[in-house]
Amino acid sequence: MTLATLLLPLLAVQSVGEALVAVKNDNPETWTVEYPRLIQPYVQDYRRCLAVTNRNVTGTANFEAQHAADLPRCADRRAKAVADSNAALAGAKTGMTAEEIEQLFTNIGRIHIARGADLDKQFRQRMAGAEAASANYEATRPKGLVIELRDASVVKARTDATAAAASQKDKDAQ
Repeated sequence: MTLATLLLPLLAVQSVGEALVAVKNDNPETWTVEYPRLIQPYVQDYRRCLAVTNRNVTGTANFEAQHAADLPRCADRRAKAVADSNAALAGAKTGMTAEEIEQLFTNIGRIHIARGADLDKQFRQRMAGAEAASANYEATRPKGLVIELRDASVVKARTDATAAAASQKDKDAQ
């Protein structure tokens, strides 16, 4: 075996901590964030802070506002993540400038708000679909005679009661 073959796995293991990680937004026209794996714990911590909260489902499309409210709530966590990322990348081979790190965390916030906007869009589409289905039903439902549909247990109970009354009538007639 050659020396290069022996050293290749060792070199691969050394660079694992500085490999790039990409998190892509659902809408590729907006933002993509790429960062060295070395700062992944700080990025995950900030994203976790943004995501782990109670959402209020109020019947209105307000998820974008709720997601936007997460940014000030997590401002301290973001500041700490930016500072820790800058410190971790100070001597790394795959470094980022302080401006790039700041932009990275800004884009993570924008992606978070965009997800809320997407939830609002889905909510509005479902509400519009439900209104259209209701209007279609009201427009096409039969007018006039309405047949009452009964549960099978009600029909069986009536049949049993009718059968008992009929057998009693037959005994009385004899």
